Amino acid sequence: MKLFYDDEFDAMATAIGNSGKKFGDVAMHMFPDMKPESAYSKLKVCVSPLGDQRLTFGQVLRLMCYCESYDPLLYACDETLHARPDRISREYEPVKLAEVINNAASTMERAMKAMSHLQARGGIRAVA
Repeated sequence: MKLFYDDEFDAMATAIGNSGKKFGDVAMHMFPDMKPESAYSKLKVCVSPLGDQRLTFGQVLRLMCYCESYDPLLYACDETLHARPDRISREYEPVKLAEVINNAASTMERAMKAMSHLQARGGIRAVA
């Protein structure tokens, strides 16, 4: 992982270079509707500071996901003075979802007990 990037183009080039994938394969993934030579040329122009075309934000995300290399994200964090994020594993998602569900169930249980307590004291009428 690089500590510093010259610019966003350096970050994109680093992501592609570190992926272990051929530039032509990345280009075909990015522009599947184009001929291989055209896709290659277009990606070369898009990741060059001298080029006249740019990748959209969505395309940069697609590039990072395909390459499994997140240098553009790290560059964005550096430029906006945000801490670089830690990567979470896919196994974390179900654990986090279960935690959210459990917290919601606990909150609902406490609310129902509080409502029962108020009803017992005559503070509120039963609600449907």
